[in-house]
Parts: sequence; structure tokens; C-alpha cells
Amino acid sequence: MKAALYVVIGFACGRERRRSGWHRLAEQGFASRRLAEEHAARLLARGRADGVLLTRQDVAADLDAADEPVILARLGELPAEILES
Repeated sequence: MKAALYVVIGFACGRERRRSGWHRLAEQGFASRRLAEEHAARLLARGRADGVLLTRQDVAADLDAADEPVILARLGELPAEILES
């Protein structure tokens, strides 16, 4: 049996001298797309991320069998390599 895992990945552009360029924020997984979309919107609205990638990954009961993630949405400003994929 497979279940869908919705993953939100935030990206922030470094504004400090020590952290210039893009950095990837921690991934967070959700059981429903609605919860993942709400979290992504909060990250952007609160300024915690400049861009967000929302993906879905189908996983089986044994964690070794997972399908490739499917990109559902690209929100906000993202690094060029993410936009090209």
C-alpha cells in the first residue's frame, strides 16, 4: 500500500555578508496537500522563505520503496537551478 507524502522545501537568499547566495531550509512533510500548501503560504507570508517548492512523493510501507518526487508548485523566488528542472 502506498501513501502520499507532501513535502515543503523552503529557500532563502542570504542577506548577510556571511551567508550570501541561496540556502535550502529544512524540509517538512505533511499527510495532506492542503496542510502543505498552507504551510508554504505561511513561510512566504512571514518572510521566512523567499521561495518554496511543494512536492508529492508516493511511499510504500517499507521506506526503501519510494517513487521519485513530483513537483506540484514553485512559489515565490527560487534559485535558477530549481527553476530549470
